[in-house]
Amino acid sequence: MNFAINHKNRKKLGIIGGMGSHAGVWLLKRITELSYAQADQEFLDILLHNNSAIPDRTYAILHQKNSPLYELERTISIFNYSEVEVAVLACMTAHYYCDVLASKFSGKLLSAVDLVAQELHSNPHFAGKFKIGLIGSTGLIVSGIYHRILEPLGYNIITLNGLEQEEYFMRPIYGNDGIKAKGIDVSEKVKEQFYHQVSILTMRGAQVIIGACSEIPLVMTCGISVPFIDAFDLLARQTVHYCYNTL
Repeated sequence: MNFAINHKNRKKLGIIGGMGSHAGVWLLKRITELSYAQADQEFLDILLHNNSAIPDRTYAILHQKNSPLYELERTISIFNYSEVEVAVLACMTAHYYCDVLASKFSGKLLSAVDLVAQELHSNPHFAGKFKIGLIGSTGLIVSGIYHRILEPLGYNIITLNGLEQEEYFMRPIYGNDGIKAKGIDVSEKVKEQFYHQVSILTMRGAQVIIGACSEIPLVMTCGISVPFIDAFDLLARQTVHYCYNTL
């Protein structure tokens, strides 16, 4: 066996899941795949709380009721009790509550929004590209969490209009046969409907597409003709780096 990698500084990780459950499981699997481990004992110590009691984030943001904060904070309290050192949200829309949750957490809460901003700034692949097509829930878009970070840096955020958002994002995600219900087993028709967002955004001038939804890597894995940042996969990668003390 090769024990060349020093794993003594590994940080204990907590994943706030249940938003939806397929996404939380995907994140756990992806982090495990990316881990710097060659033996059982070198993998990360991970606590996944599949908290399915967390109310829908988009509904809460749009209608100012049924706040998910109580349940999100309950998970944070479990992590604090369990001495978790790093936490991540397995939902992009839930990043709207990052500041409040970070103030309650005794460790480090990683933000996918901040990581995307860093990626756009530091990766030469995105140099000179300031027209950003944003794919995300209606709650994420209305909340403006990406707009507040990226627009002051000179980026122009392009989104779908209201009817398009309902037809090509919300319905494929939330429908009875949608991605939240079916996960990777969703039909090709639903996948095609979801993918159509890319065509609309690129026709409107998007030079980079940000996939800011935790269900995106379940279905959107190829066939994107412009530079693409999967915020959820980026979060997985940077979480591994951070937990092995290399970020």
